[in-house]
Amino acid sequence: MIGWRTAEVLTAEDVLARSVADADKAMREAAKLRYPQREPSADDVRRVMQYAKSNAATPELRALQRRIAGGYLSWRQVLMGEAAEDRGVKAALEADREALAALCRGEEPRVVPPEPEPRDDDEPMSFTEDAW
Repeated sequence: MIGWRTAEVLTAEDVLARSVADADKAMREAAKLRYPQREPSADDVRRVMQYAKSNAATPELRALQRRIAGGYLSWRQVLMGEAAEDRGVKAALEADREALAALCRGEEPRVVPPEPEPRDDDEPMSFTEDAW
């Protein structure tokens, strides 16, 4: 026993030190995964930019495109994860994650057609003999 530090305290200190070291290692490994492994190519940026300007993009992604066009950010910063803390970037990435990933892989994004809007009028969609 060293002073007030009993065997239990020394064991607890060792367990804590190992846990902190493991947590630090896990955080370093997670940080490596946060950013893409490669720099986006000019073709990647061009495809994403064209998609962001299209009607297929969500309003969040079109708003991000306008901010980038205004010089507040760059597509490179967005695609590399450097602007990941920005609320507008987060919203756009969450809304169009699958499409952006497909574009960066060189694929065409899968576009889901919009659902038809419900009709507001009271006219029936089909008629029966009783309706006449």
